[in-house]
Amino acid sequence: MQSAQRQLEAAKKVLDSREQLFREGALARRQADEAAVAHTQARSAYETAQKAVETLQGVGRHEEVKVAAGAMDSSKGKYEAALAQLSYTEIRSPIAGVVADRPAFAGEMAAPGVALVTVVDVSSVIARVNIPQTEAAWVGVGQPARIVSSDGAVESDGKVSVVSPAVDPQSTTVEIWIQAPNPGRRLRPGGTVRAAIRTGAVPDALVVPVEALLPSDEGGSAVYVVGADLVAHQRKVKVGVRNAEKAQLLSGAQAGEKVVVEGGVGLSEGAKVKLERPGEDNEKKAGAHE
Repeated sequence: MQSAQRQLEAAKKVLDSREQLFREGALARRQADEAAVAHTQARSAYETAQKAVETLQGVGRHEEVKVAAGAMDSSKGKYEAALAQLSYTEIRSPIAGVVADRPAFAGEMAAPGVALVTVVDVSSVIARVNIPQTEAAWVGVGQPARIVSSDGAVESDGKVSVVSPAVDPQSTTVEIWIQAPNPGRRLRPGGTVRAAIRTGAVPDALVVPVEALLPSDEGGSAVYVVGADLVAHQRKVKVGVRNAEKAQLLSGAQAGEKVVVEGGVGLSEGAKVKLERPGEDNEKKAGAHE
């Protein structure tokens, strides 16, 4: 390009000189035209060389950009690898809570599969309760429940979150989970609580004390009913909901009938009884519940 530029400058000088001589009448028109043609050819050669240089420079810049982009990608990869290595030096708990156990201490070598820190979320607790199979049929997920600390100082209302579908073969009980808030974080994991689950309400239920239930001669449960003739008659009954004090009778007895609640053990069908208040001393007595 520099050579073409020098040739263009020389042709320009020749052209200017001949045009000056032509205007003065000292040179023929043909020679001036020849100089103009030579100048045009020199200018065309210079422009071609200039474009060639610009093309080469453009290719060079593109290659430089590609090389720089490759270097940047390589540096980015090294940076991300360094960040990954750095992240291994900081352990973050996935939950908010308190440290319950710390098997490893600063300076010790961490081993695969061994816990470094145990973090417990104590904002809520789960009480695991085992209940008999017969009562598990009444319990369902979402039912309201209450847990009370063993000393009775902390009470919390929650709900049933899990009802195990299987029976524990050793205890023959069903495991129930009750999830409840932990007020003041006073309930500690691993502690003992008492639990109560509200499985539902039975309106107008026929209820008798559990002492009235006796084994039936035909199997199942029975009660002794005393009529106006003061004669005891055994009735086989079907028991519904029951707790430590009361039992619901689904069938076998009617409202208003007198049921023996004390002295029923050893009582036989058709025996004559005398109704007395519980605690009175009589040779043969039976306490009745209406």
